[in-house]
Amino acid sequence: MHAYIWLLSVIFIFHDMEEIVGVEKWIRNNYKFIIEKYPRAEKLMHVYRNVTTSAFAAAVYEELIILIIICMTADLTDITFFDGLWFGGLVGFTLHLIIHIGQAVLIRRYIPSLITSILSLPSCILLICKCVPLLSFDVPLIIGMIIGIIGIAVNLKLAHVLMIRLSK
Repeated sequence: MHAYIWLLSVIFIFHDMEEIVGVEKWIRNNYKFIIEKYPRAEKLMHVYRNVTTSAFAAAVYEELIILIIICMTADLTDITFFDGLWFGGLVGFTLHLIIHIGQAVLIRRYIPSLITSILSLPSCILLICKCVPLLSFDVPLIIGMIIGIIGIAVNLKLAHVLMIRLSK
């Protein structure tokens, strides 16, 4: 499994570069369309309306630092908890890609992240399939997986808060 650990960081960077490059302009160009088509989304869209590219990049950088720490601990130790934390992060990131594809399908438009989500999803699924037989699925690994999945969601929320604050 250690041969696969750093691939998650590479896929993450690949995916988030598309978002960094396109999110500010996309929100500016699609804000009106989204709130007209989905009036209930206005409050959410309003929060992200003024997000800058540099603030988004800073939030991605924070996520990348945490991901590198997780990959490093999983790679350099033989502690199954850290393998579980990494695997949970992989599963959480894979779900994140699926959500992006679903968002684009829902609004029937390109969103910055769609192309790399489509390209990255098969790699993540393959990575999951390659790692499942290699994992012990003991208590420390399962606890690590749960924390990894929840941690991805919580950190994504924190990254969004950071992004909004830095944009002000």
